[in-house]
Amino acid sequence: MRKYLFLLCMALLASEARENPFKPIIDNTVLPVTSNKVEKAPPFEKTRVQLPVDARILTSVAIYYQSIDGSIKKEIVAIDRSIDWHKPLIISQEEVTPPAVPPKTRTPLRREKKKAAAKPKPSTAVGHAEPAIKYAPLPFVSLKIEKNRIKILTKDEKIRAFHLTHPFKVAIDFRRKAGFLTKHKDLDTPPFTAVDIGNHEGYYRVVVTFDAPYRYDIKKTDDGYLLEVR
Repeated sequence: MRKYLFLLCMALLASEARENPFKPIIDNTVLPVTSNKVEKAPPFEKTRVQLPVDARILTSVAIYYQSIDGSIKKEIVAIDRSIDWHKPLIISQEEVTPPAVPPKTRTPLRREKKKAAAKPKPSTAVGHAEPAIKYAPLPFVSLKIEKNRIKILTKDEKIRAFHLTHPFKVAIDFRRKAGFLTKHKDLDTPPFTAVDIGNHEGYYRVVVTFDAPYRYDIKKTDDGYLLEVR
């Protein structure tokens, strides 16, 4: 009797030691299931991002995306480039196809020499810049408006310069006794939107209106002064 009890106990222990045949096998190649719900979304094509008016340097771009397991992850791409806030950022996704390789063809040596001789030399001419806007409302002062700078052509001495906000303006006073009505000109050359020249007692004032706040420099030149924004 004791012998049968001993054999029964050994059989029970052996069955416990074996792997449970009903326990699921863990496969490391299968992604773990999370509690995050993976949402289906339409295919991404393109989006526009309008930067704030005070943006000057794009340091990096952070992209938040949903992973295959439903978790939210972040990818940061370093940029460190100056930007123009007037132009929106365009984010798009496109297919990358390898460039087509043209078939190799053999050309007689004489024909190759003729083609090389007939091939025009690359042009070294520099592309034309946008034409400057010239504004000469008075005989003693005129302006030359270019991209990001204005040349104030005058022989008069600059007394002072300062800026105002809401909207952002830079005012420059020049010494001269003169009498004239205020001159105004609208500009469509970002970052400049308008220029005004007003008469005061013993001086006149040139006021440049901007489309946003900027850092600026005013430098003396041979033919006047240069207002340049950064």
